[in-house]
Amino acid sequence: MWPRVNAAEAPAQSVPAWSPPPARPAAGRYAVPVALAVLALLVPAAAGLLTAPARDAGTAAGTAVTGDAAAGIAVRLAEGRTYFLYVRRDGSAPFGCAVEDGGAGGRVRLTRKNSWSAADRPGYRYTASMTAPLTGTAVLTCRGTDGPLLVAPDGTAGLYLGLALLAVLAACVAAAAGFAVALIRRSRADQRARLGAAASGPGAGSVGRARGPGAAGRAGQQA
Repeated sequence: MWPRVNAAEAPAQSVPAWSPPPARPAAGRYAVPVALAVLALLVPAAAGLLTAPARDAGTAAGTAVTGDAAAGIAVRLAEGRTYFLYVRRDGSAPFGCAVEDGGAGGRVRLTRKNSWSAADRPGYRYTASMTAPLTGTAVLTCRGTDGPLLVAPDGTAGLYLGLALLAVLAACVAAAAGFAVALIRRSRADQRARLGAAASGPGAGSVGRARGPGAAGRAGQQA
């Protein structure tokens, strides 16, 4: 019987390793930071639009003055602007006020306009709001109250601007944090993709080629 001769086996062909495409963060991850950045730009403009009606309706700038309500208080007014009236904490509220500037002036109507933004004054309490009927220095007199009366301009517009500034700062911080998180996640995704490509790259094919001839030789010896 002729000895069996094993035909040489062709070396195993290496199969190119498939590596997944690099993972990228979804575009939606950038939507929130971009929206916050746009909001940070729009809030100041919105604040200006919000404060414009308040200024037109009677928000004034200036300093507070104090004087005797019955004798009269010299105040500098701007027509259409709103002013807050304060009395002593234990004093009575006025029921009627008038503004005189030579031949101009007259009675003013007392309201509670923007009372929610009236600042606390040491020793005083808010009692009413009034709208100035003229521009210039005038004398304000009030009836129904005794003792000093404090007149202060309405600061609602300044409060709106302060809130708008805080909103802008918060939006900027949130946008910066959102961009930082998106960049970190993208960097980690790239790193995972590189590690996956290295694990399933050319090394996997070389292992197959190394095992191919050895396996054929062992098969021939066994035969």
